[in-house]
Amino acid sequence: MLSRSFLNRKQITTITTLCLFFSGRFKIGKPRPDPDAKIGYCAAKKRAFVGYRATVIIGSENMPILDYHLTPANRHDSGAFVPLLLSMEAHEMLPRVGAFYGDNAYFTAENRTWLEFYEKSCKLHSNDESGKIPKNRRSAKKKSRVRSKVESTFGIMEENYNFGRTQLRGFNNVKIDTCLIFSAWNHFFLLSYFMERFEDCISLRRILYEN
Repeated sequence: MLSRSFLNRKQITTITTLCLFFSGRFKIGKPRPDPDAKIGYCAAKKRAFVGYRATVIIGSENMPILDYHLTPANRHDSGAFVPLLLSMEAHEMLPRVGAFYGDNAYFTAENRTWLEFYEKSCKLHSNDESGKIPKNRRSAKKKSRVRSKVESTFGIMEENYNFGRTQLRGFNNVKIDTCLIFSAWNHFFLLSYFMERFEDCISLRRILYEN
């Protein structure tokens, strides 16, 4: 983790602006079909789409993005969990994680085996605990709060960073663009944190340009 003494607000603002400037600017030539994009289904919006699926791991406090995994849209959510575990282990971030919160889709039998290997626990946000009469109201409420952090993060990025509406073609280009957007989000989080003005609905423009 970065300590406060090593960070400069002006530098963070500059880095964030550059990330947003270069994000989405790799497109060359006329629009063409993307051979790497696949057909997927968005359960939240109840519609099919052609593109990619991004899975992120977000901290339980103030939503910094710890890691992400990008796949074509036709891949199942459960397939992204193990690559995320391995990536976090490679970056020495896994020992700092106590438990993972997520939907049933991420915690298959194979994924549970990996969690047991790393001695990590999982907290399911299951369908049983999202109904009118959950088995454990306190647990369901806590998991819903954690889930809302992920959903609100995506919502803020869609509003301010054009997340999910890239015009790029090709898996590698989309991955670079996604990385720039997530980097901009993390710099935005750091800037707002040290300015003590973090809000779920805050906008990047408000922080950068408000006098």
